[in-house]
Amino acid sequence: MANCPKCNAHLKITDWRPECPHCGVNMVYYGMEDRLLADAEKAEAEHALFQKKIDRMKASLVGGPLQIARLVFAFLPIAGLFLTLAKFNLSDAPYMAAKTVSANVLTLVDFFSNIDFDALLGTFESGVFGQPMLFFALSLVIFALTIVLGLIGFFRLFCSAQKKSCIKNIVVSAFQLIFIAASCVLFNKFSSGIATVFPAYITASVGFGVYVYAALHLPTVIANVIFTVKPMKVKYKVLPDYTAEDAAMEATEEAEKAEANA
Repeated sequence: MANCPKCNAHLKITDWRPECPHCGVNMVYYGMEDRLLADAEKAEAEHALFQKKIDRMKASLVGGPLQIARLVFAFLPIAGLFLTLAKFNLSDAPYMAAKTVSANVLTLVDFFSNIDFDALLGTFESGVFGQPMLFFALSLVIFALTIVLGLIGFFRLFCSAQKKSCIKNIVVSAFQLIFIAASCVLFNKFSSGIATVFPAYITASVGFGVYVYAALHLPTVIANVIFTVKPMKVKYKVLPDYTAEDAAMEATEEAEKAEANA
């Protein structure tokens, strides 16, 4: 059998009552106050840590006018995606009438949804227009990565109350702008290559929406630079302390409930 938690006396198998036969203490409730206090301190520490995260998130999103403006700025680049990102001019050709095709993010989504990857990979092997099509595919993939980075940058705003986080946001935005520039360069290579293959029928150019899309990232970058130079202030919520008296009162209430149910 076990020992009494207070006097450490050895208990016999016949000592089935909750009271110790040697010192008379109720072994069921002995030390409950200390256990409740320890559990409360642990819960209080966990709650305080979680509350700090909530406070930092609030400060990052709506802690001031500039934080709110930064949150609004994060949505601006979406508008640029619905503008003309690329333009294709198709001249009169056999079995095809002349027309101009403007492409935006919806065109990009439709392209990736209905693309035949086997056919696309087959065009890369063509000695005539394989290289231009490779540049075209790389341009689309890299531009799609800018959208992914935009989503990452947006969700990072929820944890950007500290200087290091703002610096990381600037790095993400910098990679976005670099990828946009790389996508434009590759698309222009595709344009010049396809114009060489079909000089009289097809011309392609980067649309003005790409430049608008890139420019709309700048307000967020500027806001992050400001927070890097002058870090935002976080107002932490003061939590009430859980004292030993609270633990004793809770232990007494638990004992009274147990006796009432017995």
